[in-house]
Amino acid sequence: MPTFFCDVGGVLIENPWARTAQDVGAQFGRDPGEMLRLLSALSRRLDRGELALAGVHRELAGALGDGYPLARFEATLDAALRKVQPVWDAVQALGHGGDWEVIALSNMSSEVWASLQRKFGIGALFSSAVLSFEHCVLKPDPAIYQLALRQARSPAGERVFVDDVLENVQAAKAAGMKTYLAERPSDTARFILSLGGIQGTSA
Repeated sequence: MPTFFCDVGGVLIENPWARTAQDVGAQFGRDPGEMLRLLSALSRRLDRGELALAGVHRELAGALGDGYPLARFEATLDAALRKVQPVWDAVQALGHGGDWEVIALSNMSSEVWASLQRKFGIGALFSSAVLSFEHCVLKPDPAIYQLALRQARSPAGERVFVDDVLENVQAAKAAGMKTYLAERPSDTARFILSLGGIQGTSA
C-alpha cells in the first residue's frame, strides 16, 4: 500500500495567521505585512512546542501596547481556521478508497490541532500524524521526514508528499519521497484524486 503524506496549514486549511494579521492590523492601524511577519515567527515557536498560544498572544500584545485581549485573539484565530474544501475532499476520497495510507506531516501546534479536531474532525482523514509539536522539530529539518518515513508501511518509491512550501517539498524529495508543490487548490485536488484513479472535479 503506497503512502500519501499531506501538509495541513496552507494545503488542507487556509493559513490562519494571514487572516489574524489582517484583523490585528485593522484594529491597531498597523501594517498587516508587519503583523504577519511577527505572527509567522511566533507560530514557528508555537509549532515547535516552545511556546503556548497564550505566549504568542502575550508577545503580540506586548508589541501592540497590550491592548489586544486574549479572548479576541483566540476567537480571531479560531475563526481563521477554514478548510480548503477541494483539497480536503480529495484527501478524504483518497483515504476512503482504501488503496492509500494517508498520513499528516505538518508543522503544527497542539492547540491548533485540537481546534481542527473540534471544528472539523481532521484526525478522521488520516491513519496517523507526524506533527512538529510532538517531536520539537519543524520541516524542513530532515529529522521530521525520517520520523514520518518510519511510520509508513509502504516500500521506498511509493511515498508521495504534498506541501505548499518549496523548501519543505525539496527536503521531502531529498528524503526519497515523490513530491508535489501545492499552489492552486483545484490543481492540488486533481493531483491527489489522480493518485487513486478517482474521477471528480475540483473547481
